[in-house]
Amino acid sequence: MMSQTVAPPKTKRPAASAVWLPPWLRHALRTVLHLLCDALAIWTAYRLAYLLRFDLAWWVRRFPVPGDIPPWSLYERILPAVVPLWLLIFWYSSKLYNSSWMTWADRFLQIVKGCVLGTGATLVATYIYGRLAYSRMMLVLALPTAAVLVTLGQTVVLWLDEWMSRHEAARPVIIVGRGTVAEMIVGRIRSRHPEAAITELAELPAPEDLERALKGGPFYELILLRSSLPHPRILEAAELCEAHGVRFTMVPDLLELRLGEVQMDHSLGLPAYRIEHTQLTTLNFLAKRVFDLAFSLSLLLATAVPLAAVCLLIKLDSEGPILYKQKRYGFRGKIFFAYKFRTMVADAESRIESVKELNAHKGAFFKAKADPRVTRVGKWLRRFSLDEFPQFLNVLRGEMSVVGPRPLALTTGELESLQRDFGATAKKRMNILPGITGLWQVSGRSDVSSEQRFGLDLFYIEHWSLGLDLEIILKTAPAMFLGKGAY
Repeated sequence: MMSQTVAPPKTKRPAASAVWLPPWLRHALRTVLHLLCDALAIWTAYRLAYLLRFDLAWWVRRFPVPGDIPPWSLYERILPAVVPLWLLIFWYSSKLYNSSWMTWADRFLQIVKGCVLGTGATLVATYIYGRLAYSRMMLVLALPTAAVLVTLGQTVVLWLDEWMSRHEAARPVIIVGRGTVAEMIVGRIRSRHPEAAITELAELPAPEDLERALKGGPFYELILLRSSLPHPRILEAAELCEAHGVRFTMVPDLLELRLGEVQMDHSLGLPAYRIEHTQLTTLNFLAKRVFDLAFSLSLLLATAVPLAAVCLLIKLDSEGPILYKQKRYGFRGKIFFAYKFRTMVADAESRIESVKELNAHKGAFFKAKADPRVTRVGKWLRRFSLDEFPQFLNVLRGEMSVVGPRPLALTTGELESLQRDFGATAKKRMNILPGITGLWQVSGRSDVSSEQRFGLDLFYIEHWSLGLDLEIILKTAPAMFLGKGAY
């Protein structure tokens, strides 16, 4: 094997005068700022809740105060205990201070969760301590105010943390290997340290070349993504890193296909990997189901009149039923009928073979930009994705979710094609309920390739959260109205 020389990193780095903040100090400052800002937000929330409950005439007229108005000092005396209680709840239940890799939606949901638990704990504590001395309404009013103020405080602190990351003395990193995991690691490092020097190598260099590179540059860490290499080579590289004070981290190749499913298992008395198939736990499934029902019912009621107009236009435009139902694969392969507004001629299903050459994708998913089977009204329904609305009925029936991988059709051969291209991994799409919208719908819709769709579906399954669902839903509306990639 030819040796590979590791060149010094050429990534743009900040000037020496700008790099002054050690990593440990930045993390400590971020935590302290979080605690101070959240404490101030909680104290302010209770003060505003007191003013709203007892001083705002409009509120008092609608909710009269029984008896005398208690002084603010009564509540001020308990805040030295209530504020630390809230901070402890944030620390241990919401992970707001322990994780910087969190989307804004997940962070907001964690803040709301912490505020709910904090309010509940405060209500219990004040009832035990003072019985009827404290206004329950006032304590509850602090909840939404605290959620808003804590969110604003967290946003400010994270903005300051991003600024500090640009002045952090980040040492260069070597990443050995290519692929999805490498791109994810680089992206995460760049998001926190835009000026960080990263050397990317396709292969692990020969020992003499690696030692020369470690001597020549102040590397902080070597991240190896090629665990399939012979064990002696891996151990030799690890020992070289240790000798030069460089951290050695290895990510198994198995993560490329099973990212999010590989768990450390110590049950054998030895560190081992366990494949834990990704699917929602009972509690997560219940939370997702409750959200699906509430969202679907609200949306269908709010759009009842426009949907009735769509039904009339479909009936006037062409012969055939208003709704089109098609057999689809659902959760764990269970077959169900998915509903859509009919956008094609009545005999479109029997003419699928005549238009297969028009498929805009090489893979499993069938989409044709100039499908002659589409009706005039159907063209506009598809452009703005209005044809998908009847699938909220499938959500109410428990056959689909609002967000998830699109259900595969039985007659188009999509599942067979995915299994041919991706093997047994293709069935992972059925580990959760299929959805009306998903990651690839807000990432280009039909312009996204078959391979990209499959990758985005797996990413969603492996990284599901209510926050991610919320982000996708919020991004779906502009994607629908812009109509980009829809046909």
